[in-house]
Amino acid sequence: MRLPRLALALLLPGAWALSRRDQFGPVKNVTLQAPKKFIVEVAPGVDLDELADRIDTVSTAKVVRKFKSDIFTGLSLESDRENIDTLERFAQFVKAWPAARIQLDPHVPTQSFSDDAAAANYSVHKYTGVDKLHEDGIYGKGAVVAVVDTGTWYKHPALGGGFGLGFKVAGGYDLVGDADWPNGSPKAPDNDPQDNLGHGTHVAGIIAGKSDWYTGVAPEATLLSYKVFSTVDSTDEDTLIDAFLMAYDAGADIITSSIGGLSGFPDGPWALVASRLVDQGVIVTISAGNNGEDGVFFGSNGSSGKNVLAVASMDPGTIAALPFEGTFSLNGQVNTSSLGYFPAGNPWRVEGLPIIPISNNTSILDEACNPLPANTPDLANAIALVRRGTCNFAVKQANLEAFGAKYVLVYTNENPITTPSTTDFDSELGLIEAKAGEAIIATIAAGGNVTVTFSDEGDRLVGVFNSAGGIPSEYTSWGGTYDLELKPDVAAPGRNILSTYLENSYAVLSGTSMACPYVAGVAALYVGKYGGRSVHGPAAARMVADRIRSSGAAIPWQVEQPAGLPVDYGFWAPVPQVGTGLISAVKVLNYTTSLRFEPFALNDTAHFSRYHKVDITNGGTKPVTYTFSLQPAGGLDTQSVIPSYLVYFLEMKPRAIVPKVSFPSGTFTVEPGETRTAQFNFAQPEGLDPKTLPLYSGKVLISGSNGEEFSVPYMGLGFSLKDEMRRAMFSDSSPRQMGGPNRDDIDIFHSYDFNLSWLIQDFPKVQVELKWGARELRWDFYEAGWKESHWQYPPVVGENGYIGSAAYWESSGSYWAFDPTTMDKEKTLPFPVVNTPRTSVWSFGEYSFWWFGKLANGSYISPGNYT
Repeated sequence: MRLPRLALALLLPGAWALSRRDQFGPVKNVTLQAPKKFIVEVAPGVDLDELADRIDTVSTAKVVRKFKSDIFTGLSLESDRENIDTLERFAQFVKAWPAARIQLDPHVPTQSFSDDAAAANYSVHKYTGVDKLHEDGIYGKGAVVAVVDTGTWYKHPALGGGFGLGFKVAGGYDLVGDADWPNGSPKAPDNDPQDNLGHGTHVAGIIAGKSDWYTGVAPEATLLSYKVFSTVDSTDEDTLIDAFLMAYDAGADIITSSIGGLSGFPDGPWALVASRLVDQGVIVTISAGNNGEDGVFFGSNGSSGKNVLAVASMDPGTIAALPFEGTFSLNGQVNTSSLGYFPAGNPWRVEGLPIIPISNNTSILDEACNPLPANTPDLANAIALVRRGTCNFAVKQANLEAFGAKYVLVYTNENPITTPSTTDFDSELGLIEAKAGEAIIATIAAGGNVTVTFSDEGDRLVGVFNSAGGIPSEYTSWGGTYDLELKPDVAAPGRNILSTYLENSYAVLSGTSMACPYVAGVAALYVGKYGGRSVHGPAAARMVADRIRSSGAAIPWQVEQPAGLPVDYGFWAPVPQVGTGLISAVKVLNYTTSLRFEPFALNDTAHFSRYHKVDITNGGTKPVTYTFSLQPAGGLDTQSVIPSYLVYFLEMKPRAIVPKVSFPSGTFTVEPGETRTAQFNFAQPEGLDPKTLPLYSGKVLISGSNGEEFSVPYMGLGFSLKDEMRRAMFSDSSPRQMGGPNRDDIDIFHSYDFNLSWLIQDFPKVQVELKWGARELRWDFYEAGWKESHWQYPPVVGENGYIGSAAYWESSGSYWAFDPTTMDKEKTLPFPVVNTPRTSVWSFGEYSFWWFGKLANGSYISPGNYT
């Protein structure tokens, strides 16, 4: 059999196997499409039960799930003989999608604490204004928040200690069971959404946790828990859709989901359902994703939905630490204070030891980096206190151990505080914040003394200052969507967030998974005070979303460094990284002005969208005059130094790119109860080189004479995206087809007999690198001599020379070679694949497709020559 040329057609610039480029070691990959599974939307008026019965009776497909809802009516199907082309030819189907496999967003556990943890209230609420709302007695009472996640450890005292009516977690459902679905076991749904993984419990605590010392954002809100992960970190889109529709039917005001897979397209089935729920008044928050290192246009699937709030992560200025007690004695006065520390290992057990500073001079940069003088006091029965800097911790420890030190406490310098690491385990090492160390030294220098007590019982936590706070988290994923809509929408605290965890414990985790429920909690505060969809109807969600988006405060474009303070580039962080910025709960709830707007998507140079508007409603009792100004964020060139790729995070260098905009002329005054429309006229930035693929963004600030200020985001491209995609949709060497054990190029190895044995490997392996996301990616076969002028879309088997689409092995790229003795060649997925994200130079290098001769309809291609 001879395949003279690779037929890989790209249609409409978005599953598959993603692999890092690794020519010698094992190739890593992530499979994003659920095997043999499709989601179809059924046309209005079709009897769903009758259709499902007919499919099960007369077709090769199997109905897995029926969706009966005014939001989405459809089916989940399994078939190894269909693809989206054949499914969409059925008159009863409006649209078909491959069902995507969704991974739980990774998070970074940094600390965990025992079940009797209690402390002076660690909190990040002062950065968002939630603390002020709590002072006013606003706690979210009456709001119903559905958490679609790994379930909830509802036994936790801070989460109410039980499940069902009368408890904080009042309802929900386990859609998957407690085995290892989807990795082998079947689903085993039941009425008990108890968490196995901890992620959902942490999310629930951020929203509504409450103990004597810990307070979530909306501690009096009611939670519904929908468990979509079993004991493994994988689920699929039809399960998520099922959970969202259940939450809607149960009366949820807010649905939050800290889940996402790579996409960046707003029209996947999960994103579509989420958007429709917003249209019915349900506020939906979904995490933006944790792929920030990959750069721009790397959004997730659910959060790309229209009017779904995609939430980015920022680093708050407070992090949780273990406590110790310091007793300060000076001039006959004694004061005991709680201080925070980060041990390098286990918590310390120390009772009443004195602190001995190595020096009373707090400006010595290299303290204890060299051997200490002979008159250094004996440190055997004391805590040695030394300044951070210049050398590593182990060097300081060794020099202090020479004088008997068993405990070394380091107070930090300008570097952000963190858990220290060391290679010296002969003494205990801990780190405290600079102001604590300086206060201790000041007391001792003035003639006093300080003794300290450390306990390992974990019965308290304290919040300590984070000098690296107030910046975007480097892991937060960048938008916008591939149709140039603005994502993410807003940012919230997401790094080093303390919340509830399994077995009645607490943990500190990081990720947009932690930022997302924070925004849901703010929405719950609003609903608790003003009502949700039962009061305001379908308009409720858009109203709250606009208030949340417009509340954002600009965040500086700073980048965390391995050592020292973050680098400040002198620009505001761009909209595709943090949306409008850090959410302000006070603005969301207390401002009397309301805005109605679509984010200003300026598009590209070929389709520039000049005119935009904002409806401004004065809900106060006095006239308000509004003024308008531009707050540009840092622009950037998105072309990487590697020609076939977009810029990744470490390459980014912000620069000034500012569009011109005309604001409403004259005095813009809005009377009480009145709504006026403000019109804005943008002009493209001048002097841009389209070859560098410039992206620019920022906000229009709307300031009222009543002291209120709002943000409306804009984003645009300084080049034609369509022209760029035509020029460089793929990398210079992609797509490429290889075959044989040596992976020879198609020019050498272009005839195949599909001998799959380990030493022969006689089949084509196609690798694809996408500079831009592809809405549809095809591998089609035509009769010999077929000409491109005969092409039609969608192609139909038997017409115009079309033979069919390939079905590729579902584990393509996961292994160096196919082993027919241990692997199943029948486990295939059909082309076309849809909503395919771009590849990146950082972590997602290429797509791999291995073809063993099978077509999408389940048959095998006949011997012959094909195009």
